[in-house]
Amino acid sequence: MSQGKVFLIALLSILVCISCIITYPLFHAEAKNRQSYQLTIMSTSDLHGYITPINYTDNSPAHHGLAKIATLVKQVRQRNPEALLLDSGDTIQGSPMEYYHARIDNKPVDPMMLAMNALKYDAMAIGNHEYNYGPQVMEKARSEARFPWLSANTLKKGTDQVYTKPYQIIKMKNGLRVGVLGLTTQKVPNWEDPKNIAHLDFIDVVKAAKKWVPIMKKKEKADVIFVSYHGGLEHKKEADGTITPLPHSDGENQVYQLATQVDGIDAILAGHMHTPLADVRVNGVLITEPNKWGSHLSVVDMKLEKRKGRWVVADKKAKLLEASTVEADPEVMELIRSYEEKTQAFLDRPVGKINGDLTVHDHHYMRTHDNALIQFINRVQMEASGASISSTALFDNNVPGLPENVTTRDILSTYIYPNTLKVIRVKGQDIKAALEQTTTYFKQNNGSEPVEVNPKFITPKEQHYNYDMWEGIKYTIDVSKPEGERIVELTDMNGQPLDMNKEYDVALNNYRAGGGGGYPMFAGKPVIKDINIEISELITNYIREKGTVNAEVDHNWKIIGGKVD
Repeated sequence: MSQGKVFLIALLSILVCISCIITYPLFHAEAKNRQSYQLTIMSTSDLHGYITPINYTDNSPAHHGLAKIATLVKQVRQRNPEALLLDSGDTIQGSPMEYYHARIDNKPVDPMMLAMNALKYDAMAIGNHEYNYGPQVMEKARSEARFPWLSANTLKKGTDQVYTKPYQIIKMKNGLRVGVLGLTTQKVPNWEDPKNIAHLDFIDVVKAAKKWVPIMKKKEKADVIFVSYHGGLEHKKEADGTITPLPHSDGENQVYQLATQVDGIDAILAGHMHTPLADVRVNGVLITEPNKWGSHLSVVDMKLEKRKGRWVVADKKAKLLEASTVEADPEVMELIRSYEEKTQAFLDRPVGKINGDLTVHDHHYMRTHDNALIQFINRVQMEASGASISSTALFDNNVPGLPENVTTRDILSTYIYPNTLKVIRVKGQDIKAALEQTTTYFKQNNGSEPVEVNPKFITPKEQHYNYDMWEGIKYTIDVSKPEGERIVELTDMNGQPLDMNKEYDVALNNYRAGGGGGYPMFAGKPVIKDINIEISELITNYIREKGTVNAEVDHNWKIIGGKVD
């Protein structure tokens, strides 16, 4: 090697060393002085008015309720006093306590708002069930909350103005700015009584997020963005328990679309699907959902570091804390004690008697055989409406049915939704199409296997409420045939084939009458009667007036093509 090359190499080595000597203290000082912060956000969803840890059907202990969640919240705040608390909606409807508050005595502060105020919630996304009791009840509850109700995609009718508030910016003590965007499943009009939302428009959540996230970033200088969304992640649960996110959506659950189509979102606090999801990632976005009724609390821990004057997410993770691991918080229990006492007294009111059996012993059997309970509910709907055809459902697998001595508790535990009754005018072909849709509840059978439920009605969310059973017509379901060809007999009660072009008046709950649950054949049909009384109240009035109700089954429908016994 020439002396010149040796000299050049030596010179470069000296320069590198000098550079290291000069820059090392600078890098070391930056690393030493770099600010870091542990941000913790807790999230509930789909509390549905459940505060006390009991099953209202029989007052047995239950591992759910906001009182148990309160204990978990306080434990998290012991670890991080600045931890934030959010909710993703469906809050003021569902439990007998909220029913009593909305329908019997709406003067006191809403019990959920009372408890959530005590727990110092920071914000709440609006859920679709917030609208169930009408705008007066909803707005009263919202006015009583000491935290904002958010929904960026819910607009004042015919305008581009957000109805409540699109987002909340929460300023932490160290200057960190946390942005919370609220969104509501845009399918609300498919389910809700039109008069309850006549003043509102619901736009696509992705469109709304694309508008507001940049505003939160640029104008509000939010360092991190959380989306509190009353909507879920379509997914498949694998045999090993892992979650596979799915991109398909009909607009009801668009977490996947938000994560993949909207830049700038760090985490999505999901709801609506009543599914426990601890920590799922889509496109780098953290997704968590805490199931329903306060059975779980989502906890997101996010490590942030300040680099070049900006907060950067260095790490993020989420977990679910289970209500089953703690006792109910005594302060919350005392706070709502008077509400609970009034609710219990209301539930224990005697209504009438049943002669025969209207209880539920086997939920699968009740959906594969004509039965006295469903026939009774249909008869109540037919008598209240004057319609000669009716349909209803066994809503979930916790429905107990009606015992010999019926109380209000039994009725509200059996007819669990605040649906009202409508009569719509449809053609025979619409009834046929609806029956074909309802038969998709069953897996196709080879003709000799036991009849089984189609998995899509069970996972990722149970949808037993979308399987209807009819009265006022006769029909036969052949589960050995492919979907769309399963109704092999369809007649009126006299045995005459149903005329596909003739018009018939059908009694349905308002959810189904609007096409909800996958029944578009009913959407937009003429409403002949709108009976603005909840069906649970119609059932109560019917039993009270009769004194004693006889359990009857006319076997107007049956299933063939598989084993049903």
